[in-house]
Amino acid sequence: MQEKEKALDELDRSILHALQIAPRASWTEVGRVLDVDAVTAARRWDRLRSTGRAWTTCYPGVRLIDAIFTAYVEIDVQSGRAMEVARTLATYPQVATVEHLAGGRDLLIMVLVQDLGALSELVSERISALPGVARTRAALGTRVFTEGSRWRLRSLTAAQQRRLVRPAADQPRADLDEHDHRLITALSRDARAPAVELARETGLSAPNVRRRIAGLAHHGDAVLRCEIARNLTGWPIAATLWASVPPGELDKVVQGLSALPELRMCSSVTGPHNLLFTLWLKSVADLARLEALLADRLPQLHLVDRAVTLRMVKLMGRLLDEDGHAAGCVPIDPWLPPKSLPAA
Repeated sequence: MQEKEKALDELDRSILHALQIAPRASWTEVGRVLDVDAVTAARRWDRLRSTGRAWTTCYPGVRLIDAIFTAYVEIDVQSGRAMEVARTLATYPQVATVEHLAGGRDLLIMVLVQDLGALSELVSERISALPGVARTRAALGTRVFTEGSRWRLRSLTAAQQRRLVRPAADQPRADLDEHDHRLITALSRDARAPAVELARETGLSAPNVRRRIAGLAHHGDAVLRCEIARNLTGWPIAATLWASVPPGELDKVVQGLSALPELRMCSSVTGPHNLLFTLWLKSVADLARLEALLADRLPQLHLVDRAVTLRMVKLMGRLLDEDGHAAGCVPIDPWLPPKSLPAA
């Protein structure tokens, strides 16, 4: 068996849970919380990262998301061409995530762009023109209630988790500049990259890099995230569901959904259905069980469609192989105009 296919042991899971809470924590901090040697923790992480089983990344956070536009684009593809189109879309910096689905549409992508004109150009002139694309349907995200960086492995005790939470940095909020954009892009390749290395890439000093990262994370301008290959988490199945909820009941429904340990992402959207959410499941059969549970607990939630992920091709800028392991990176860049992309 190849090393990347080995299951995670308890120490692996504890290290990854620690990095989910504090992606840039030092190995001394992690080792102290887990009661292991820092060198051991670092060696375990290097093995996980080098085999693509886990990685760290960074992408625009809540404040930047509010300043740009998020869209979920469903794509129908000619028979036999789904993966060809998916791999092309994965090379686009404006496309954060690419999924191949079973049910209702062939591909679902999440797009981040600077304005609505850029979204129109990207969808109508770039994506729709790709060989093999038959139809596209786009819905704007209006509010992200929760997303993948908040999902946890649940390996650490409550006391261990508290020890990893750092006090919030008391920094005034400043307008973002090109240095911040470059720093977010650099961190997307490796959110644990040393400050000295990030300084060389961004043209900043190392102390300035550390200060900016703390400010970006504290003010919600950037999300630092530790990710694990889904088939190693114990939740190997992903399903996306579309629902309609009376506007006055939306907050109540989202609160109910947030109580589910299976909830991975939840966003309100434009279009005929106003809620889109993703679940991670232990089996396909769990989907029917959860739908019945939701019907009982949240009668205001009217499920209208669902789709199971056959393969995740790109996840928040990270290219994935057929096993869902990291195999490359195309950093998310909402500020890049679609006209910079190669013609179809």
